[in-house]
Amino acid sequence: MIMRWATRGILGLGLIFSAVLVSVIALQDATSFTSSQVHRRSVALFVYGSTDVPHDMAGQDHPHQPLFALVESGAELSTDDSQTYRIAFQAVLADNQRLFRALDNNLVFATDHAMDAVNSVSGSGIVGKHDLHAASALSNFVELSESLEPLSTVGSVRRIRLANRAYKSLTDLMVHLAPAVHSIVVDEVIELPQQDEALVASFDAFRTAFHRAGFAPINSPTYQQEIEVGVAAYASLVSQVQAIIVSRLSPLEHQISGRWLAIQSVSPQLSLP
Repeated sequence: MIMRWATRGILGLGLIFSAVLVSVIALQDATSFTSSQVHRRSVALFVYGSTDVPHDMAGQDHPHQPLFALVESGAELSTDDSQTYRIAFQAVLADNQRLFRALDNNLVFATDHAMDAVNSVSGSGIVGKHDLHAASALSNFVELSESLEPLSTVGSVRRIRLANRAYKSLTDLMVHLAPAVHSIVVDEVIELPQQDEALVASFDAFRTAFHRAGFAPINSPTYQQEIEVGVAAYASLVSQVQAIIVSRLSPLEHQISGRWLAIQSVSPQLSLP
């Protein structure tokens, strides 16, 4: 009897959860974002990945909290303070590797990476085991491209799932590459995939600008300029992907898959500028 009631209770909760989920999806706005809306959300996602999450992980009692606060305020750091900040920032990411691994299987880790290459803190290589931001972002981009390619040839259910995965990969791209501007990065060549040329061009412009920002003093004019270029390139990529998905899914399919940053793709809640 107890097992029967437990089973009924579980089934009842499952039905309630399903009904709530269907209601949420039905009430969501699936209208395509305008270019300005995409850009605003791209800026917010950059701040989320480059500052909000890592600084929250560091906590208020971090020994370099004053530097973290200066970065958040937009104050320009000297070259020496930028290097101190990047070393501390990198350590925060390293301390949370287990959590990052659990949340995302696209992360690429390496130990003592590119030790002969010049890095962004007046040294060489990346000592220890760390997430390679550019390689992780490249993994996301490949997954994104592979999700888009078959949209015209698969059935409806598969098309919905691929569109959802493509939007999630878009979000992960920024979340993975945004921390690179505040981390220890090395000057190295990344081999780009042989996929849609327009998408590859936007991704490369985004990645290259953030890489240059990673070598500039934090919040300096050069840093700010490269961030603006990188965010604009990322926003262009988002608009391109959105256009492809909308052209290949029916309105109902797009409603179910969710648009970029929808709840279906497990996206963060952003504070829009």
